[in-house]
Amino acid sequence: MRARAALPAAALALLLTAAVGGCTSGRPAPEQGPIVLATGSDLSSSGVRQDLIHAWERRTGRTVRIVKLPDTADAQRSQLLAAGQSGNSGYDVLNIDVAWTAEFAAAHVIRPWDGGLDGDFLPSVVKTATGDDGKIWAVPFNTDAGLLYYRKDILKKYHHSAEPPSNWGELKNVAIEVTNAYNREAARAAKAADKEPPPTLYGMVAQLRPYEGLTVNTLEAAWANGGNPDATSFSKGEQIGALQMGVAELKGRLDTIMPHEATAMDETESRRWFADGRALFMRNWPVEYASIAEKLTPLVQFDVAQLPARPDGKRMSVLGGQNLAIAADSTHPSGARALIEALTDPESERCLLERGFAATRSSAYRTAGGAPHCPLPPGDAQRGEHGAGGAPSAPPDGPPPYTQVLKGALLAAEPRPRSAHYQTFSKVVQIRVSEYLDSQGGTAIADELAKEADQALSGRE
Repeated sequence: MRARAALPAAALALLLTAAVGGCTSGRPAPEQGPIVLATGSDLSSSGVRQDLIHAWERRTGRTVRIVKLPDTADAQRSQLLAAGQSGNSGYDVLNIDVAWTAEFAAAHVIRPWDGGLDGDFLPSVVKTATGDDGKIWAVPFNTDAGLLYYRKDILKKYHHSAEPPSNWGELKNVAIEVTNAYNREAARAAKAADKEPPPTLYGMVAQLRPYEGLTVNTLEAAWANGGNPDATSFSKGEQIGALQMGVAELKGRLDTIMPHEATAMDETESRRWFADGRALFMRNWPVEYASIAEKLTPLVQFDVAQLPARPDGKRMSVLGGQNLAIAADSTHPSGARALIEALTDPESERCLLERGFAATRSSAYRTAGGAPHCPLPPGDAQRGEHGAGGAPSAPPDGPPPYTQVLKGALLAAEPRPRSAHYQTFSKVVQIRVSEYLDSQGGTAIADELAKEADQALSGRE
């Protein structure tokens, strides 16, 4: 038999390349480079979200590059939308406000989340990860529910009870009674000592500046007056009445128990007023608790409760927080998914709860025996994002004292309207309600607001 002629070296190399390519056909190439996470600041003051990311990097050997977004929610949303719609954002994971999920899904900026969410996630927060098409588009990261902060020490001294009012009417009456007594006594004491009187104590502060905080307070006021959070229209049936009474009630509080400065307040400014002893009650998010505790003693000088009940006994607040989603143009989708799964697993959610955020999983709220263990070492709290300013505080020993109150508030909380046009709706609310709060009265604003709100939610605005 004749021996075959030897193949030239170049031809042999081509055959080997083809053979190797055929053997690996269908396998995705390993992802290279860092996973890029776009996020706003960590406002917990403990830097826990970044600590969880660093812990994942140590475990996996992967690198995460954090891109800090602008401070304001509007600027964050605009930047993420513009980058995503360009088709070349450079992001892999987006940390988005819960109110943006439907809009980002409709704009094809994020990918659907394959496989759904497990039953440990709180039912209320699962709604925020669901688009108006019924699909799951993100994973709940940290959540929020409005709470009533109250000066327990002042209530105890000037009222028959140190416990918070059970409904909004009672809150208004107690606020008037207590602040009148407090301010009279403060004025007498200052006069006797020939000193300037201390700042006036007001009944309540909230977030009424024309931004998202005003939309949240407006929705909560409408729901407190019988509004249905699941309704798709604000101009039909009892919804328009609830909206009308809600905005009238907001104005009534502003004219009687709130300082007019509340129309320029956000979360931080209202927290300062409360912590400085200038307000008896405050509506705010759980994330402000740690900052207040730096000035006032928890459970002694101040405490928190669910928002006051409406006439039928229901207590509702707007659900806040952030969801994690995979960018539609991500070049590292597998790594992005692995990172999101790690940041939202039971152990990570327990860490979030212990260090200032509201967790999205039910298991995080269990008592010590059955709760997941936070794996972060104490030293991690010496690093991280300082969204609230200054150095991060040391992590607490276990969950905060208001944990069960918070869980109850979360279970009763409701998402904002799930619509791809939510931002337009929110702008309508901000403009119209702000005009009304600055006016001399009249309720015609509610009819106009209801009509424009419906147009905005349907995309007709």
